Amino acid sequence: MKDGLQHEAYQMVIFNALATTGSLTKAAEKLEVSVSHVSKQLHILEEKLNVQLINRSTRSLALTPEGKDFADYCEQIVALIHGANTLMTDSRDEVSGNVRLALSCSFGTLHVLPALDELQRKYPALTTEVSLFDYKVDMLEEEIDLWFTTFEEINAGYVAQRIVDTHFILLASPDYIQQHGAPTHPTELKTHNCVTYHSKNRSYTHWLFAKEGEDLDVQVSGNYRVDKAEAIRDAVLAGRGIGYIASYLLTDELASGKLIPLMPDWKPTQKMPVYAVYPKYQNLPFRLKTIIDFVKQVIGQPPYWDKNLSKWLKR
Repeated sequence: MKDGLQHEAYQMVIFNALATTGSLTKAAEKLEVSVSHVSKQLHILEEKLNVQLINRSTRSLALTPEGKDFADYCEQIVALIHGANTLMTDSRDEVSGNVRLALSCSFGTLHVLPALDELQRKYPALTTEVSLFDYKVDMLEEEIDLWFTTFEEINAGYVAQRIVDTHFILLASPDYIQQHGAPTHPTELKTHNCVTYHSKNRSYTHWLFAKEGEDLDVQVSGNYRVDKAEAIRDAVLAGRGIGYIASYLLTDELASGKLIPLMPDWKPTQKMPVYAVYPKYQNLPFRLKTIIDFVKQVIGQPPYWDKNLSKWLKR
């Protein structure tokens, strides 16, 4: 009975690797076994389930509808196995061990990495491996323990704990305003050059505003789109256009007059939550909990960067 369950779990790990890589060869490389072994285990699994899980072709593997359903279950099982391994190596007497972290590039670099540096000075036995991503991470594929992200859609078998909400401010440089004027109503943004975020996974070309119960969703455009949040701020500082900028990117730009808030009567209502994502555990490993709690404590509520912007933020 025990050997049978262990073998079934092993086959689910293999099928998960097949589903995530889409290739017998890549799955074998990931699991450090032979291609023939992966192929044999897939055949045994299909025979046992009496269903075809994968359509085979000379170039690629495609999941059948039954294969897609089974892959969802396998993903959850592999996440649980990964979580169990993490839990068993966890120490509740000391914050120690290794944590593989994924961070969104902008927010992670500016606000999570400094907190981690402070935390690891306090707990030198804690080691971290950090990867920076600006796209949705496959935590199983990348073998990530904890992901700080602004993506709201997560895979089955994972938990997203809200860390903080980031707010936005509509800004332009004095040079831009001198050359092009300042809009006084959101609809006027359609006639201005707006610097927008655009990546393979998502784009922000709809800017949201509210005033005295009136909500507006304005589609904007411009001649400069970029997939890094800091680059939007820098482009606006350089006078290239108007930006709808996340407050976590700002320090002294408003106080020094380098950037000017626009349309003071209209409140930008877009919020961008930041989440800590991790596998579902019956008991969250202590070192993961420590990291999450420490980052939340350092950021604070409201976040520390908003305290310097309180006179310009319209909540």
